[in-house]
Amino acid sequence: MKKYLLLFLFMLFAALKVNAQDSVNVTFQVDMRVQAAKGAFQSTDHVSARGDFNGWGETNMMDDDGDSIYAVTVKIANNTTIAYKYFHSGNGGTWEDGDNKSLAVETSDIVLDANPFNGEEMPSGAPQSVTFNVDMEKYESTGAFDKTQNNVFIAGSFTDWQNGALLMADNGADTSVYTITVDSINSAQLLKFKFMWAPGDTVGAPGTTWESIPDRSYWVVDGENVFTAFWNNEDPHAADLADGNITFKVDMSVMNEVGVFDPDHDSLQVRGGFNGWSGSDIAKSHMNQDFLDANKWFLKVPFTQIPIGSEQQYKFFVDIDSSANPNKFTMWTDGWERPFSQGGGNRPTAFAGTDNQELDEVYYDGVLPNYVITDDGIEITFSVDMTDAADPSKMVPTFDPATDTVWWIGEQPSFVYSQGWTDSDDMKVLALTDDNGDKVYEGTLTVKAPAWNGFEYRYGFTHEGTMTQEEAGFGAFAYRVRYIEQNGYRSFVQPYAAPTDSWALQENKQDQWEAEPAGDYTTGITETGKVANKFALGQNYPNPFNPTTKINFSIPQTSYVTLKVFNLLGEEVSTLISSDMKAGSYVFDFNASKLASGLYFYTLTSGDFVSTKKMILLK
Repeated sequence: MKKYLLLFLFMLFAALKVNAQDSVNVTFQVDMRVQAAKGAFQSTDHVSARGDFNGWGETNMMDDDGDSIYAVTVKIANNTTIAYKYFHSGNGGTWEDGDNKSLAVETSDIVLDANPFNGEEMPSGAPQSVTFNVDMEKYESTGAFDKTQNNVFIAGSFTDWQNGALLMADNGADTSVYTITVDSINSAQLLKFKFMWAPGDTVGAPGTTWESIPDRSYWVVDGENVFTAFWNNEDPHAADLADGNITFKVDMSVMNEVGVFDPDHDSLQVRGGFNGWSGSDIAKSHMNQDFLDANKWFLKVPFTQIPIGSEQQYKFFVDIDSSANPNKFTMWTDGWERPFSQGGGNRPTAFAGTDNQELDEVYYDGVLPNYVITDDGIEITFSVDMTDAADPSKMVPTFDPATDTVWWIGEQPSFVYSQGWTDSDDMKVLALTDDNGDKVYEGTLTVKAPAWNGFEYRYGFTHEGTMTQEEAGFGAFAYRVRYIEQNGYRSFVQPYAAPTDSWALQENKQDQWEAEPAGDYTTGITETGKVANKFALGQNYPNPFNPTTKINFSIPQTSYVTLKVFNLLGEEVSTLISSDMKAGSYVFDFNASKLASGLYFYTLTSGDFVSTKKMILLK
């Protein structure tokens, strides 16, 4: 018995040792002293290390032992390269500036240096000169400020406020800017001040007027210090500001169908600049589930004093229930969507400044029901011309065809998970080869069903054991998008080869991006030429039908139109139209060859207009 017990303990120790070697401890540290001194960060705020190792979420909160150095230790798989940044909750949520940091994690524990947040070193405290400028244009134009009768002053913590207010100089009759340079102000301090105007050369007399905004702040650094602002921060050229609400809506039915999203356990967030690109502000990020349809999610987000017409960027984020599916949480490490329409970048919308601005419902990642692949064995061949990568004047490190391997790298986390791969920046799942030595490398991806027809990717190559990838980013067209040509509803042209790409040295890959699949994947739509005086949806004909039928509809104004087909259970089985359309009368040729016989409903939606009719498919 002891013999077996010792054997069991030995095997357990060996297993634990092997498991321990699969990951290492990485200690993240960041110095928050400058942020605290500037007033941008309070002791009650929190700091987190975020990256692709935790879905860019707040799962790794950092602790401070009293020296304003925040730290956290995270277990990360070895032999991987991670991207990360620091984030603090001050000022409504603040990310570090600049590109993501990169860290190669090998087989030993790592303790990162405690570098300052945003790279801002503590200034020396030596005397500096600070120039202050204030633009009075708006108040001059309205007549509230008369430069012939009044002077402009600055008063603050460095002038004993009003007791030592400093007279500012008018830059000339043709400008509304007043300026002053103050010497011998020590760096490493946060100045508090305001501008004011008064008749004559001193303040305090009747007519003295202070700015009505809270005290201004300026952090003094070593070197050049210039502060410029409009009086009361009122830019006469700025767009009108308004309060309002935007309702975001997303449909997860396709993700549910292919087994990527579980509406009973997983949940959705919307993240953007309005909530610091995080889920910490629950009211502005955590979406509500439609109690009539568990696949539909929505959230009304309030905006305060935002320029009308300003672009608001956002993305949807899957919050995975790790307790319900630990395997998914391990493999799908990045819950951010990568919408096809943006090449993986952020979704944009213009702020309308109204109480009830509602965005059109979209599918997560831009994956339409038409794209679903239900059978294994569907293939697409990718190819890339590596000529630029092999040119030392264009690429360092330079690609060496004699020794290096080219890789196709999936960049849509949901698709990566659907294929059973573990998401990482240096994944090696599809190697490309050059059989004729022309520097055009190709490889064929066989899609594991269920999945979808849509491929978001970039290329990389291993050079001297290190992976080098094409540049990417958060903006539009960060990655390529290609589709397999379709010849019907969920039907795909085989064999299929995507157009040849070229190694891209820049972020913008729009010239290697496809808006939608080629071919007949929604069947045909034709404009009849008849004038449309009102919204209308006609009865399909013939009806019953097998397997094709025509659907007439009219829209009297340019608008966003959806035409969808549902089964008796209310499940969407086909999206026939989902796009902006100009006013007119149309006929849609619907091919239902992929559907089973039965009763179906089709619904036309355009703005507030919704109309539904029945049709019968008899095979």
